[in-house]
Amino acid sequence: MAKLYVSITVDWEGEHFRDLGDLHEARASIQHSLGARTPLTHYICPSYWLEPHASLDPARAIRSAVTKGDELALHVHCWRALVEFAGVRVRDDVDWNNDGTGHGVPLGVYEGNAQAILAAARELLQRKLGATVWGFRCGGAMTCDGVFEALMALGFRYDCSALPPVIMSRGYRPGGRRGNLRDTLGCRNAIAGYQVDLWGDKPMRAVERANALNLEATGGRAVAPTTRPYVVRSGERSILEMPVNGGLSDYASAEYMTKTFDELLELARVGDAPMFFNIGCHQEGAGRWKKPLMDFCHRRRRELNSEAVVLTTVAKAAKVAARSQHLGEAA
Repeated sequence: MAKLYVSITVDWEGEHFRDLGDLHEARASIQHSLGARTPLTHYICPSYWLEPHASLDPARAIRSAVTKGDELALHVHCWRALVEFAGVRVRDDVDWNNDGTGHGVPLGVYEGNAQAILAAARELLQRKLGATVWGFRCGGAMTCDGVFEALMALGFRYDCSALPPVIMSRGYRPGGRRGNLRDTLGCRNAIAGYQVDLWGDKPMRAVERANALNLEATGGRAVAPTTRPYVVRSGERSILEMPVNGGLSDYASAEYMTKTFDELLELARVGDAPMFFNIGCHQEGAGRWKKPLMDFCHRRRRELNSEAVVLTTVAKAAKVAARSQHLGEAA
């Protein structure tokens, strides 16, 4: 019997703190269900420091939601201010939001300049929070070939962006069926097509969806709810990919999270390989968008508190995955 390692994450978009109170309430709810020591991994986009936020200090706001044992990691959306801070010319030719802010521009669109944006963002985050950052989640979960290359060049230890297409598109099937591009909550999202292409099993050439490195790492398979962590390689360099297999609660329903958790828990029970479950929410987003995560934690509080499950950060789960002899095998 193996363990199931569960990591709960928060994406900080770098936009505003209007929903910070909802995040505090969500954490309190999760701690009520799972215990006060339940750690979170925070993926933080540092553009908060590049825009005015009245009298609110970004570092203080972020620290108010971080407790001992939490992990701080990098999240990058290509906000115009962040791209300019990195000394890179702003682009908007590909934008899933089409709002001119840069939030919906995939990092991979910047090609060779993605490394400069990542480096500047990490330096800013580390300087403002006084923390060393080794983990990463790409804005929009859009870690394409160029972003993988940049992460490896900068020495990041893991990426946590690979998203099962079934979360974003009902009816998705490997082999070419893209589904209806509605998520598990029944909502249609502008980003769904990008994610289905990037993490599916069809080779893509558009620079922001280029997935040759990922397909080589998965043996040509689409990312699935039971996909284990795997190593992405380019020449002598490599990085560990920790899939977001449970999804974020903006797109993943409590029912989907529960079904995936139950399946992974059973695979761990009958097997000898550790399994991994990654779920989360966004800081920016009203309480109703955090509710599926809270509901899941409450529904499965007994199992999540059992000896079969280890609640841990993504960084610590990645260390376990890296030591596993079953790394990269399909479940």
